[in-house]
Amino acid sequence: MAQLSLMHNSAKENRTSSSKVVPLPRWTWHAWRRVLVLTAIGFLLGRANIEHVVSPFGLAYFAVLSEVAGRKKAWPAYFAIAGSFTEGGVLGAITMLVELVLYRVVRRYVFRKKSPDLHYIPITAGVVSLVAKLAMIGTVWTGYDVLVALAEAALVTILSLIFIQCMSLFVGQEHTRTLKYEQIISVVILVASVVMGFSGLSVKGVALSGIAIDWIVLVMTCGGIGVGVAGAIVVSMLSLLNHEASLSTVAILGFAALLGGLLRDTNRFFVSFSFVLSTTVLTATYAHSIHTLLLTLLTSAIASVLYFATPKRLENELRTYVPGTREHTQSERERVQRVNALLTEKIHEVSQVFEELSNSFQDTGENEYVAAQQLVTQIVSATSQSVCTLCPRRAKCWDKESMQTYHAMANTLRNIESAGGRRANPSKEMKERCIRIDPLMSTLRYNLDVTNRDAKWMKKLREQRTLLSAQLSGVASVVRGMAMELEEGHKSSLSEEEQIIAALEQLGLYVDDVHIVSLEPGKVEIEVTQPTEGAYENSSRMIAPLLSGILGEHISVSQVHQQVEGGPCTSVFASARLFRVNTAVATVARDGRIVSGDTYTSVDLGNGRHAVAVSDGMGNGERAKRESKAAIDLLKKLMKAGFDEKLAIRTVNSTLLLRSRDEMFTTLDMALVDLFNAKADFLKIGSAPSYVKRGSEVVEITGDNVPIGILQDIEVQSIEHQLQAGDILVLMSDGLYDAPPHSYDRESWLRSAIAKLETTDPQEIADTLIETAVRMNHGTIRDDMTVVVAVVEHQEQEWAAIKLPSVPSLRKAAKRRRGA
Repeated sequence: MAQLSLMHNSAKENRTSSSKVVPLPRWTWHAWRRVLVLTAIGFLLGRANIEHVVSPFGLAYFAVLSEVAGRKKAWPAYFAIAGSFTEGGVLGAITMLVELVLYRVVRRYVFRKKSPDLHYIPITAGVVSLVAKLAMIGTVWTGYDVLVALAEAALVTILSLIFIQCMSLFVGQEHTRTLKYEQIISVVILVASVVMGFSGLSVKGVALSGIAIDWIVLVMTCGGIGVGVAGAIVVSMLSLLNHEASLSTVAILGFAALLGGLLRDTNRFFVSFSFVLSTTVLTATYAHSIHTLLLTLLTSAIASVLYFATPKRLENELRTYVPGTREHTQSERERVQRVNALLTEKIHEVSQVFEELSNSFQDTGENEYVAAQQLVTQIVSATSQSVCTLCPRRAKCWDKESMQTYHAMANTLRNIESAGGRRANPSKEMKERCIRIDPLMSTLRYNLDVTNRDAKWMKKLREQRTLLSAQLSGVASVVRGMAMELEEGHKSSLSEEEQIIAALEQLGLYVDDVHIVSLEPGKVEIEVTQPTEGAYENSSRMIAPLLSGILGEHISVSQVHQQVEGGPCTSVFASARLFRVNTAVATVARDGRIVSGDTYTSVDLGNGRHAVAVSDGMGNGERAKRESKAAIDLLKKLMKAGFDEKLAIRTVNSTLLLRSRDEMFTTLDMALVDLFNAKADFLKIGSAPSYVKRGSEVVEITGDNVPIGILQDIEVQSIEHQLQAGDILVLMSDGLYDAPPHSYDRESWLRSAIAKLETTDPQEIADTLIETAVRMNHGTIRDDMTVVVAVVEHQEQEWAAIKLPSVPSLRKAAKRRRGA
C-alpha cells in the first residue's frame, strides 16, 4: 500500500488540472499507443470471468483507472461493456453497464464535495458490485445468490487494491524507475487477469490464452529468475481458476521460467529454445496422448515466434524497472549522473556568484591619497559656503584667486589638525587674505570634527567590506570545493566499479550496485548497495577487507543505511583513520561559582581532522560565558562547513567586534589534529601556552597574538607540530596558567607539573592539574580555570585485508588512466 498516498496525490493533481480550461494538445503516437493498450485491457477484463459466474475485473479496472487517470481520461475502461457482451451476451453487457454507471453516480454524488482517499475507492467499488449484482438478480434472492454476490464484491475490492499499485505505470504517471516487488506482482496479476479475457478463444484448436501465457512468461524472464518464476506461477494459477491450465502446467511453466531467467544474459534464441524444450519434455512425462504433446509444442513454438517479434526496446524498458538487472543499474547510474552533472553546474554558478560578490566588495578602486584630497576639498567647500557667501571679498578670493585661497585654507586646516585640540593659528596666507578670520577658524574646526567622525565610520565600513569580501570568497571556495568533489565522482571509471562487483562475486557476495565517490588516498569513499538485510555483517566481514586489499589502505565501514520497511541496504566505505583523539576536560569557576566564563570543545570535523579548543571570555560570569561560547560555536560551525581555519577565526573576530558595543574580547586556543598522519596545527589567539608531553619530555607552544574582538585585523599564526601515538596535549585558559602566587615561577611550574605526571588517562591529568592549582592558592580560586587534555592514540585495524590474485589494484589502474 506504499503507493496509495502517491496515487492519491497524482489523482488530485489530475482532477485539478482537468478542471482548468486549457487547449487540447495534438495527440502523439505515444499517446495513441497508450490509449490502445488501455482499451485492449478494458475489453479483455470485461471478457474475463471465473467459471462464467463472477466477473469482478471490469469494475475494478474502471474504478481504479477513473481515479488514477481522471474521469475524462478513463473512457477506455468503458470497453469492458463490449468485452462483457462478447462473453455473456446482452445480459452480461447490461450488468457491466449498470455497475459502471452506478459507480459513477455514487462517486459523483457521495464524494462530490471533496476528493476521496484512494483507500476508500476499492470499498466503494465492492459495495457497488454487491448492490448491482443483487439488483440484477431481482427481488427474490437465494442463499447461493447472496454468497456469489458477496464473493464478487470481495474480489472487486481486492483487485482494486492490487490494480492501484501498478495503474500509474500504464497511464504514464510513475515517478520512479525502481519498482518494489509488490508493484511487480501487482503488474503480473493485472496481466494474468487480462489473459483470462482470452478464455474460449482459439485458432485451429490452439487456445489463445495458452499462447498469451507462454509469451508473457518468456517476456518476464528478462527480469531474472525471481520475476520470471513468480510471474509464471501467478499467471498460470489465475488461469487455473478458469480451467485454462492445470497444476502440472503451473509446475512446468515455473521450471521453464527458471531456465529462461538463468539464460537472460544470452540471446533470445537460447531462452526460447530452453522454454520450448523444457515445456515439451516435461509435458511428455504426463501426457496421455500425442495430441496433447503436439498441442503444447505448437503453443510454445507460436509464443516463441511472438517473443522473437517483440521489440527489443520493450524488453530493455521492462528491465529498467526491475531492481537487480543490469539495465536498471545502468538507468539509475545515468539518472544519478545527470542529476550530479546538473547539481555540479548549479554549484559552480553559485560559486561564481559568491566570487563576483567578493570581488565587487573588494575592488572599489579607492585611493587613500585621493580620498584624503576629497575630504579636504569637502571641508573647504563647506566652509566657503558658510563663511564666504556674503563676504565682500568673495569675488577676489574665489573668482580671481581661487587656487591661492584653497591652498591657504588647506594649510590652515593642517595647522588645526596638528594642534590636536589646542588653539591653532591660521596660516600666514590666510591671515593676509581673510577679513573674517575668527568665524572662518570656528567653521573649519567644526567641519573638521564632522569630517573626522565620518571618516572614522567610513574606515570601519571599508574594513567590514574587506572582511565581507573575504568571507564571501571563503564561501565561494567551499562551494567550489563541493563542485570539484562532485566532478571527481563523475570521473570515476565504470570499469573500476565493475571490477569491485566482480571481486565481490568471487567471494560469493552479490550486490546491486557499486558507486565510487572518491579514490583519493586517505579520502576514499565507496557506496555499495546490497539486496538484503544484514548489510553491516557482510560489509565488515567481506566488503571492507576486500576493498582494503585492492586499494592498498585500510577501509572502514562509515555508514549503513537500512530502510525501515526492508529492502536494499546501502553501505558507505571510507578511508580508515590511523589515529584517534581521546579527550577529557576539567573546569572550575571563580570563587566556586556555577557559571564559568570559559568554553571548550572537542569535535570531529568530518574531514579527517579533530579539533580541540578552549576559549576564555573577558572577565567572569554570564557575560564572559556568552562571548566565549559564541566564539567557540561559530568557529565550530564554520570549520565543519569547510571554511579555512584562519578565515574562520577572522570571521569570529569580526563578529565579536560588531556585536559588542563595549570592549569585549575572548582568547582562543585551538589544536587541529590530522587523524591520518598525526600532524597538529596550533592556532593561538591571545591564549596561554599549550603543552605536548611525550614520555618525560614536555614541549611548550606559545603565540604572541592579541585576543579576538579587540583589533579589526588580526594575524592568525599557525604552529605545526608532528605528534606521535601516546602524545598528550594540554590546552588551558589563562586562569590555570596564572594560578600560582607570586612566590612561584609561573613559566616553569606548569611544565614541571605536567612532566611529573605518570598517568596517561586524560581525565586524571585534567583533574590533577586543576587540583594542583587550587592547592597552590590554599583553596582560593581567583579566576575561571579550564584545562582540556587530549591523548593521541593508534586506531586499531578492525580486520585484515583480503587480496585476490586475480583482482588488480584499483590505484594502479587509476594511475595508468591518468598517465594515458
